[in-house]
Amino acid sequence: MIPILTPKEMYDLDSNLINYVKIESKLLMENAAVNISHKIREILPLKSSVLILCGIGNNGGDGIALVRHLINDYEVSYILIGDRDKQTNDNRYYYEILQKLSIIEANNEDLDYDNFDCIIDSLLGIGGKTPLSNELIEIIEKVNETDCTRIAIDIPTGLNSETGIAFSKTFKAHYTYTMYSEKTGLLLNDGKDFTGKVEVLNLGVPISLINSYSNINKFAKLESIDRKNNTSKFDYGKCVVIAGSKNMSGAAALTSNAAITAGAGLVYLITTNKHHSIYPEIITHKVNEYNKSIVDNLEIHHILESSDSIVIGPGLGKSIEITEMINNILVSFPSKRYIIDADGISALDFNRSYGQNITITPHIGEFANLIGQERIEITDRLVNLVKETAKKMNLTILLKGSTTILSDGEDVLLVSEGFPEMATAGSGDVLSGILGALINNNLCTTHLQSIANAALTHIYAAKNALINNKSIIASDIINGLKCIK
Repeated sequence: MIPILTPKEMYDLDSNLINYVKIESKLLMENAAVNISHKIREILPLKSSVLILCGIGNNGGDGIALVRHLINDYEVSYILIGDRDKQTNDNRYYYEILQKLSIIEANNEDLDYDNFDCIIDSLLGIGGKTPLSNELIEIIEKVNETDCTRIAIDIPTGLNSETGIAFSKTFKAHYTYTMYSEKTGLLLNDGKDFTGKVEVLNLGVPISLINSYSNINKFAKLESIDRKNNTSKFDYGKCVVIAGSKNMSGAAALTSNAAITAGAGLVYLITTNKHHSIYPEIITHKVNEYNKSIVDNLEIHHILESSDSIVIGPGLGKSIEITEMINNILVSFPSKRYIIDADGISALDFNRSYGQNITITPHIGEFANLIGQERIEITDRLVNLVKETAKKMNLTILLKGSTTILSDGEDVLLVSEGFPEMATAGSGDVLSGILGALINNNLCTTHLQSIANAALTHIYAAKNALINNKSIIASDIINGLKCIK
C-alpha cells in the first residue's frame, strides 16, 4: 500500500519534521533540490539549456536552490515571479546565495522560451490558488506552446493539489517530481492530463512517518489466484450473474464471460435474452421477465442459495419490477457477496443501510444520481463523498474512473493506473464480472483490498489488450485477462 497525501496532510507532515523532528526547513529545501537534480540528470543530456520558473514561496525556493545543483552541468537561467516583498524566508535565503555567487536571474521580458531544452515549473506548489494572475497565465501559455521538456516540482501550476481540477491555463508537465508522496490532485479529475510521469522523492523521510499522516492509500500490487493441484472448479467460487435484456443482452455476455475468464470456478447467468457470444462454459437460465417472484422459482432459488457471489445490474434496464426483484434478492439472501452495477444501482435507496457484503460500482454520473446531486457539483469532493456515502449506506463503493476511488466508509483506496482507452462501452460490465470472480478467492487481507485488486486486474487486462493496438473494446479486455501472469 502506498500513502497518498492531501495538501493539509503534507503541511502537517512538514510541520512535524521542522518543529518536532527539528530538521531545518532550509535543509529540506536543499534536500529537495539535490534529489530533483539527480532526476533531471537521468532524463536531460548534459549542457542542455534549462529555464527554472520560480515563485516567491517555498516551492519557488526549491527551484532557486536547484539552480546551484545544475549550474555546472547545464546552461541554467532562472526568473523570480511575484512580489519580492512577500518572499518566504527560505526562498529569500537561497535567492541571496545566488546573488552572492553572482548567479544573476534572467530578465523575463528578454526570454525566448522556445530557446530552452527544458523548462521547470517551481512557481506555486501545493499551496497554489486559482484563478492565476495574468502574469502567470501569460507565462504558462508560452511554456505550453514550446517543444521543450517540461518539469513540475511537486505539482503543475494551475492544478488544484487536492481535487485535481485544472485551471483553464495549467502547466502541462512531462515529468512531475513530488515530495514525500503523491498528492490527491495528481491522481483525481484532470490531474493525470497535466502531470506526465510522476516520481516521488521521499527526501530521506521514513515511509512509516509518511503513512502516519496519510488517510488515503494507493493499491498497486496485483494479487492473482494461485491454483493448487488438488482442487476442482468448486474451490474457486460460484458466481451468479443477473443481467441483460432485449436490447442489452451483450452486457450479460461481457459480464459472464469476464467472470469465467477471471477465474470463477462456475458462472451461472440468469437473463431474459441470451446473447450469441456467451461462452459455452456459462450455465444460462432464461426467464420470461424480471420481477420479485423470480426467487420463487425453485431452480433459480437453488442457484442463488448455493452461490458465493451475485452480480446484478449490467444491461438489466430500469423498472419498478426490476427494483423490486433486486431488493427481494438482497433480503432473501442477505449473506451473499454482491456486486451491483449499472441499472442495478438505481434500485438502491441512498437513505437505507445495507451491508459490507454489498459492493456498488457506479461511474460518476450514476454516483451523482444515487446521492441526489449534479455531477458538476461533486467533482471537487469525490473522495470525501465516496467515503461518506459508503458509511451512510453501510456498503462498499467503487467509483469508476481513470483513478478509481474505493471506500468502505472507514478506509479509502485509490487505484490510479487506469488509462483513457478503457473508456469504452461494456468496460464496466467486464469489471463487474472480474469482481464477481475474484471476491470469492480471499486474495487480500481485507474486503476493500480485494475489490481494489479486481479493479487493478481489470486495468492489467486492458493493458495487455492494448499492446500493439491503438484502441480496445470491452471484449479485448476479457482476452487480456488470459495474459496476466
